[in-house]
Amino acid sequence: MENIIHLLVQYKYFILLPLAIVEGPVLAVIAGLLCSQHILNPFYSYAMIVFGDITGDSIVYMLGRRGKSPRLRKISRWLGLTDNKMDRARIFFESNPNKTISLSKIILGVGVAGIYMAGHAKIAYNKFIGICLITSALQYIVYIGTGFLFGEAYKQISHYLDYFATLTILGAVAIALFFIVKTKLKKI
Repeated sequence: MENIIHLLVQYKYFILLPLAIVEGPVLAVIAGLLCSQHILNPFYSYAMIVFGDITGDSIVYMLGRRGKSPRLRKISRWLGLTDNKMDRARIFFESNPNKTISLSKIILGVGVAGIYMAGHAKIAYNKFIGICLITSALQYIVYIGTGFLFGEAYKQISHYLDYFATLTILGAVAIALFFIVKTKLKKI
């Protein structure tokens, strides 16, 4: 954390965009802290973080849309993601794109998987990016505002965000394992 603050104080906006592509929520809280101390401009920071977040989402989306390597197919089959199940997921994404994409972005820890699945389901990019833009715009107002108002508590906020992301990932893995075991037991 201290390294990110040091980098942002020293390089400001030159480093803000690349960091936003990789990590958004914690960076936004830290940027909010630095905005409250008049080190960063809140409007520039907000715009760059939202743009970086959408850039990262677009990259993951394109990997999902074009990523049909034999290795990914092998991993998918091992996880029990058959073509039939992928078709059902595609239908769900197509019928509920607003909910699924927005929830993928909001729920920390599983966002990459949801965005990848949106690409794999071949949701129209214009629709995808519109949903991401609206969700990111609202999401980062909250994160930057939190950093601005409660910036000194960024270590605790980061700790809780990490804790929440870890719990979400563990829950997703537990659900996936449950369905894998259930599928394997049906075959026996």
